Amino acid sequence: MDKKGQGISINTIIIAAIALIVLVVLIAIFTGRIGSFGQGVDEATKKIACPGSVVNANQACPAQTSQLVGNYDIQLGQKCCGSTGQ
Repeated sequence: MDKKGQGISINTIIIAAIALIVLVVLIAIFTGRIGSFGQGVDEATKKIACPGSVVNANQACPAQTSQLVGNYDIQLGQKCCGSTGQ
């Protein structure tokens, strides 16, 4: 005799997972956490002024400086050069 075990179907597991995700999103919305998350994203993506000199992307940085990597407020085709502090 082949007896099959009683189990939860895959469809039930998927529906339960989706319901859990929806529940977490609703809780986040109603507790106001979404607003603070949005403020954090805005702060992280802010562009700052280049602390050194701005040159065209095809030019070399001035002596004693190197290209600074970051989210600087410069135009397309330019790069920010400055001292790395080392």
